[in-house]
Amino acid sequence: MKVNIISRLFIILMLLFSFYSGNGDASDKPKDDLLAPPVDELIAEALEKSPAVGAIRSRVAASRELVEPASALPDPELEFLLEENISSLSSPGFVKGEIVLKQEFPFPGKRSVLGKTAGAESEMEYAGLVDIERQITRDVRTIYAGLYALDSETLVLNAARELVRMLEATAAMRYSTGEGEQESQIKAQIESSRLTERMYDIAAERTGMAAGLNRLLGRSGSFPVGKVTALPSVSIKHEGIERLEELALANSPAVFIKKAAVKSAEYRLESAELDFWPDFFAGAGIGFDNEYDPMALISFGLTLPVWQNSKQKPLKRAAGHKLEEAKRSLKEAETVISSEIAGLFARWNRDQEQIRRYRDAIIPQTSAALNSARASYIAGRADFSVVIEDYNLWFDALAQLARRESDKFISWAGIDAFTAPFPISEKKGEKP
Repeated sequence: MKVNIISRLFIILMLLFSFYSGNGDASDKPKDDLLAPPVDELIAEALEKSPAVGAIRSRVAASRELVEPASALPDPELEFLLEENISSLSSPGFVKGEIVLKQEFPFPGKRSVLGKTAGAESEMEYAGLVDIERQITRDVRTIYAGLYALDSETLVLNAARELVRMLEATAAMRYSTGEGEQESQIKAQIESSRLTERMYDIAAERTGMAAGLNRLLGRSGSFPVGKVTALPSVSIKHEGIERLEELALANSPAVFIKKAAVKSAEYRLESAELDFWPDFFAGAGIGFDNEYDPMALISFGLTLPVWQNSKQKPLKRAAGHKLEEAKRSLKEAETVISSEIAGLFARWNRDQEQIRRYRDAIIPQTSAALNSARASYIAGRADFSVVIEDYNLWFDALAQLARRESDKFISWAGIDAFTAPFPISEKKGEKP
């Protein structure tokens, strides 16, 4: 009877290990579990419903509406004049009346540079929209990968708990027959309690992650988020760090924002230089004298920028300082992005190598060691502590593989946020 029970336990354990020693295929998971939709669907939902994205889209639309008015002519003025002879205050005599239409004409080039300035500022807003969309996309992918790591560990914990229960039953049986010590059963019970503790910790951590994802999706924080059973297969087409840096500097929204800021500062400096030149105005109208004879009126004039030392020159110097600030900010942004890409690429390579190591060596080795230790313990040739030690190595290897896969996906998401082609502006049909 004792041999039959041990044999059955051994067969069950072998089946259990053959089931869980791989990556945990999603098709083998409980069918009644709520599964999360693909990450691309969540990204599309976030970009559609995010209040932050909606606010910036409105800001971009407003900035585009301001480009044409910036270069428009000033509004004309309609002036009415009435002249009276006040030599006799009791009965003033009508002298003449005039109606004049006046129009200001800025110095050539001023209107154009104002329009270019508004256009550059609109480009900054558009790049800001792309930046927030990229950030939300990256955040959704990061949380999705984190959920995958937790859900994968939960799956391993469930398998480990069943294994520990079987080991506890074996230890109890051996103790009851005098072939083992009670310490083995107690150790199995302690390990079971530790697994339960970790499962509660994961549940709490997952609830916080799910709430963060719901926030990005514009949902209630308690909205259920299904299990993440797999991550999309991803790769980096350009393996060289130099090429990745080149792509990042060419497509990063942060760089586009800074480049547009430099353009805006250049135009503002040009505008400050043009302010040294006078603006013109002209008028035309009709008048009547006291005999009601009609008269044609034409006027012409210009502004006199005589306060240059206290107005135009300080404004030009300020514009020059702003331009220098914008250029230095651009340089800083490029340096930061190069550093970010280097770090992300290093982590990507590390994760790739570690995943291969876990799949090809660590998991098969720990699984084989545990199978061997378990068989030796059942046969009475090994101590229970050896089984627990090998079990912990096996469990940590499976959990670590899921975390490595999650880290790899997060690294890819960061690289993609910098290097994905910059979208063409819908308004202009060109990049900022």
